[in-house]
Amino acid sequence: MLRVVSRGFLLALLWVVIGAGTASAAPPAPAEGTVTKVVVDGNRRIEEAVVLAAVGIRRGERVDPEKIKRDIRAVWGTGYFDDVVVELLPDGDGQVQVHFVVVEKPAVRDVRLVGHKKVDEDDLREVLDVRAFTVLNEAKVADNVQKLRDVYVDKGYYLVEIEPTYEPAGNDQVDVVFNITENRKVVVQRVEFTGNDHVAAGKIKRFLQIKEAGFLPFLTQSGTFKRDALEADQQTVNAVFLEEGYLDVKVEAPKVYLSPDKRYIYVHYDVTEGEQYTLGQIDVTGDFVQDEGLTEVAALQVVAGRQVPDIQEEQWRKAEGKKKRLFAFELKGPRLQTGEVFRYSEMHTVRQNLESLWQDQGYAFVNVVPDIRPDPATHTADVTYAVGKGEKVRIGRINITGNDPTFDKVVRREIQIDEGEIYRGSLIRASKQRLMRLGYFEDVVISTPRGDGDNVLDMNVQVTERPTGSFSLGLGYSNLESLTFNFSVQKNNFLGLGYLMSGAVNWSKLRRQGSLSLFDPYFLDSRWTASIDAFYISQQFQVQNDEYRRGGTLSIGRYLDPRNDMQLRLQYTIEDVGLQNIDAFRLRLYGGDLYRNGMTSTVGTTLSIDKRNDRIFPTRGILTNISTALSGGFRLNEDQVLSMFGGDFNFIETKVNFRLYQPIVPRTDRVVFRMNLTFGDIRSTDGREIAFIHRYRAGGIQSLRGFQWYSLGPSIRVPNSDDPTRADDKLIVGGTETWTNNFEIESSIVPQAGISGVVFFDAGNAFRGPGGTYPLNPLDLRTSIGAGIRWRSPIGPLRFELGFPLAPQPGEKPSVFDFGIGSFF
Repeated sequence: MLRVVSRGFLLALLWVVIGAGTASAAPPAPAEGTVTKVVVDGNRRIEEAVVLAAVGIRRGERVDPEKIKRDIRAVWGTGYFDDVVVELLPDGDGQVQVHFVVVEKPAVRDVRLVGHKKVDEDDLREVLDVRAFTVLNEAKVADNVQKLRDVYVDKGYYLVEIEPTYEPAGNDQVDVVFNITENRKVVVQRVEFTGNDHVAAGKIKRFLQIKEAGFLPFLTQSGTFKRDALEADQQTVNAVFLEEGYLDVKVEAPKVYLSPDKRYIYVHYDVTEGEQYTLGQIDVTGDFVQDEGLTEVAALQVVAGRQVPDIQEEQWRKAEGKKKRLFAFELKGPRLQTGEVFRYSEMHTVRQNLESLWQDQGYAFVNVVPDIRPDPATHTADVTYAVGKGEKVRIGRINITGNDPTFDKVVRREIQIDEGEIYRGSLIRASKQRLMRLGYFEDVVISTPRGDGDNVLDMNVQVTERPTGSFSLGLGYSNLESLTFNFSVQKNNFLGLGYLMSGAVNWSKLRRQGSLSLFDPYFLDSRWTASIDAFYISQQFQVQNDEYRRGGTLSIGRYLDPRNDMQLRLQYTIEDVGLQNIDAFRLRLYGGDLYRNGMTSTVGTTLSIDKRNDRIFPTRGILTNISTALSGGFRLNEDQVLSMFGGDFNFIETKVNFRLYQPIVPRTDRVVFRMNLTFGDIRSTDGREIAFIHRYRAGGIQSLRGFQWYSLGPSIRVPNSDDPTRADDKLIVGGTETWTNNFEIESSIVPQAGISGVVFFDAGNAFRGPGGTYPLNPLDLRTSIGAGIRWRSPIGPLRFELGFPLAPQPGEKPSVFDFGIGSFF
């Protein structure tokens, strides 16, 4: 028998001939012969097929020492064995069996992590692939040490030490233990630049991935050093200088230094700016199509900053013989103009706009290549855009995926292009914007792969659904209402049909409120809208004024523009309104007109213009609502009132609400400025005073934060009792005009959890009391400031806000804390 042995990491092979030691012993197997069988012995947990897969020698081959040597190395290299021995056993004349005798490594009973305090264990185990009940593989353990280290380095623990140990567990098993010494977190103390004579360091740093630690780095995660980000940051520094016109800039590889105490890292960039370039001659050449509006004149207008839709509208009006729009206002886009500083971003944006001009005529594969020709002598750069239009294509099939539970029709009605139509890039982009604006989807990805037939592109719309419903049941507290009970349910994509359904109950010692509503934005799959609402409100925010409202609203509307941004609605509302527990004195005020109860029957119209990017949580855009409503009818003469809609009240109300949403930091929505302006006016149509129940009063979380609910507005002095010696009370009776302004900045604190902070400034009041007193005056606006926390929780949006009145008047609280549930303005 011939044995070939591999012990440990021994690479040299020892050929040892083993004899029986007697004359009767079998002769040793020859070193050469034909292989009749390849056998694996000694394996208990590892399948024989694993060993045979590593072995190259096969049945019928001649025994070759080099092949045996190679196979021993291959089996050893699997990492599963402590020892590999090859035995050659005779099997007839000139034939041998090859036996691979293996000694398995112990099995892994358990994998433990020890010493980790600053990194969550789940994050560490996510990268581990050493598993219990598998054979110990030391190479894999070493690989896992590096993976664990990468997790720590990614979080700034650059000095982490990880030592694997193997603890015997009996029965040929071991526990793999990763002993972690985390050490102190290393943060980036400074990022420095030399040679940046004309570009401020702060302008460069804002675009880098590796940022200085700054203040409270443990909250912002700034200051974390990632070596993989260095190369990307080097390219970013280069791009910043190119954006400023320094076409000859050179940025050396960044140098990284560790402080002597191993607490801080310093990153240094050496920059050679060169000279700043300006734009020289600008031209567009290539494939023009005159009869489709793809002319050199139109292309140069794009280069000059004119928007593609404005160019297309002008061409359409000219072709149709229509006049220009009155009060037309065009927004200018990025442009290239001779003499201005060369900026790469503007050059590429103009290129994209040129592509959009051709794509809107069906040339989906248009290729616009900018040819940049810098002149070092004059420090100017000429730019010529070469346009290759390609073939005109059409849209084939429109495929929608990922929409569960949303029905296909809800997605398709937002798509602005139909199957069989000419490809138009602007309509595809508009389709994505409209789908995202619904608020039903986390993401929308539109791709246009090749379809069936020549020059046909399919349109694949892949949506990722996001939770559109909320259910809440909870308790809150405000220093006015004390303990509050809240229950609400809301579904913004009810039944997957795009319906908006909501119901709510709010209960406290001062307020009892319930509502239920259903809105269909595409009634009967048309461009009409329909909604129905029912409500009940009973509240007492003034002594002896227990208000109630109960009724419902039916509304029908119509979209007025192709984008469905503008809508005109007609509403009918009927409600029973009034006050309970009215004393005799109030019943007599102003001839009984001020404090009276009755039925209100109202017909109104509302014009809504919605340009927000998201209907549920907007971060940019505007929303404008202008409404006017007539309740009851008109007085024809001193003796007769024409009651058109019935009811006990006759007045006309006009309201205007304007909301603005604007990100403050470019290219991100994490810090957003919001503005909410509201004007309201009620005028009597029968000559009587507007009833208290219909008057405007300000104050509260939905109006002016920092003030108690309905505590602001015109007031009158009334006796506290029948005793003439008692002082009079101040009674807020409200006004027929209102003006409120809410300004706030919201910044995301924990984006993953939907938690943000807000600071606000509010100014407003109600004006024009009974008899025309307290007319609207900007100097009488009450103001407040404050801050709060908002949480887009799984049960719905929650608001916690603390407001402070500026210049509080006697009797007003210096601060008011409010808890609210529901969407923000």
